[in-house]
Amino acid sequence: MNLSKIAILPLLTIIRDPAYLLPPLLPASVGLAFMTKGHFDQKTLATSIALQILAGLISSTVIIAMAPKGYQGQPSSMIRALPQAAKRFPIVLGTFAIISVMAMAGFLLLIVPGIIVLVFTFFAFQEAILSQKGPIQAIKESIALVKAHLTHVLFLFFYLTSIALLLEGGTSKISPFVSFAAVILVSPYVTLTITFSYLEIKRGTILERPSP
Repeated sequence: MNLSKIAILPLLTIIRDPAYLLPPLLPASVGLAFMTKGHFDQKTLATSIALQILAGLISSTVIIAMAPKGYQGQPSSMIRALPQAAKRFPIVLGTFAIISVMAMAGFLLLIVPGIIVLVFTFFAFQEAILSQKGPIQAIKESIALVKAHLTHVLFLFFYLTSIALLLEGGTSKISPFVSFAAVILVSPYVTLTITFSYLEIKRGTILERPSP
């Protein structure tokens, strides 16, 4: 897996095809709507977080469904990707629920086990959407892929986590509108980088598979 290619190709894909910036408008708009309200009580904060997570999952599902075209250098079609995204979204939701429970339990056990869960489920959504696996099978397949490419995945995990925390966290302190723009830009880049990594691994696996 060529890490420099994986880091640069998603950015070039977004520049070439700005349609990838459309799905993140949903979570960004939800976040902006709550941030501009000002004061947060506990109930409002919980509602905001839940809606942003749901909107973010919808956005990521659509981007992942669009990603194979971008990986091949072809124009994407969000309209064509929507039926696949809608069909697989319940599976994505189930996969997310399982990963969340596992990660939460891990974070309660001195944080490190939670990070391990997130690392080994790095490709779970891609398995659920692009390979059409069920939640448990998607997680199992992700674990197998990560084990086979652990060094690369660890680099990408910490690289993408750093970008998300620095940009989205830092911009939220400046202005809700700057944070809105950051979500639109960072979210598709992170999702495409993970998905292109997944597709690169899958392509390598196919090429390395012996002929019958």
